[in-house]
Amino acid sequence: DDTTNATTTTTAIGGIRPIHEDILLAKLRPGQIIELEAHARKGTGKDHAKFSPVATASYRLMPQIEITRPIYDDDAEELVNWFEPGVFSLLSIPSDAQGEDAGHRVKAVVSNPYACTMSRNFMRHPVLKERIKMSRIPNHFIFEVESVGMMEPGVIVAEALKVLKEKCERVVGLADESLAAMMGGV
Repeated sequence: DDTTNATTTTTAIGGIRPIHEDILLAKLRPGQIIELEAHARKGTGKDHAKFSPVATASYRLMPQIEITRPIYDDDAEELVNWFEPGVFSLLSIPSDAQGEDAGHRVKAVVSNPYACTMSRNFMRHPVLKERIKMSRIPNHFIFEVESVGMMEPGVIVAEALKVLKEKCERVVGLADESLAAMMGGV
């Protein structure tokens, strides 16, 4: 029982191969062969979704989290456990601490605002909701792109930015032509 797999396909068709090497293409009985004529068509996602190498693309604004008044001890532990993992962490306070930290074991600090999905679970707690201010940074975007094809997400984004740049240059050119036509006609 012969098995045609990605390895024999790669050698047979000069470098064209499936995305994953363990994809079974066909099972052949002894003496059988595959005779194939294939025609490829290159396209873009604008032509048809089948040409798009992107599975999911999304963006969100970067969260900005500020602790307006210190959160200590039990409230701090509750915040770290109630809120999204990795957003807040506990900072141990030395026993000889002075000032407002004196007499406390731990203090909550913002450790990774990137991990926040803005769930606002802390708003259920009467003390925490008064001590945390949450917003989004209006000009800081977080993009997530998943790829399902041969192109890596970084390459997809770079190519998309090239297309966007070309379109912007075209719009600027058309605006310049229109302005020149208006000025020439006056």
